[in-house]
Amino acid sequence: MINRKQKIEELIENLHSLKRTIVFGASGDINIPRITPSQWGVLMFIEQRDGTTVKDIANALEITSSAATQLVDGLVVSRYVARKTSENDRRTVILTLSKNTKTQVDKMKKKALEKFLNFFEVLNDQEFDQYVMLNKKIVEKIFKNPPRFNGRLRDMISQNQIC
Repeated sequence: MINRKQKIEELIENLHSLKRTIVFGASGDINIPRITPSQWGVLMFIEQRDGTTVKDIANALEITSSAATQLVDGLVVSRYVARKTSENDRRTVILTLSKNTKTQVDKMKKKALEKFLNFFEVLNDQEFDQYVMLNKKIVEKIFKNPPRFNGRLRDMISQNQIC
């Protein structure tokens, strides 16, 4: 019989597989360059916050400025993100989504939603309601004492503003 620890390990692997499938699948269109889950998080952060800087991203994700710069550089090369100098302070570089990216992000969100709808077709309404309730219970416990997220990112995740 499988013990609780083994079931949790299996659950972790299933969650990672699901995340990879959704994020990479949603960005896997021929006309849309693939992005990593971390880059997707950065896109969602920039989408929600006008005037975002690399420093803002680093603080929100609790990573170094160097790591945030690497994430952003990949998005700039793929033309998802544009850099522009702040009108108020020439030393500050503002990150914005390119016009084309806004359309692509909407497409990726719709594609991810379609995938989720497809994934959950195996559950009847009662099973789905129970799954949602159990998931909410786990998420609420995690965010009472979050292991590493700071307040801003935790708030964005809890408000479903970032994946």
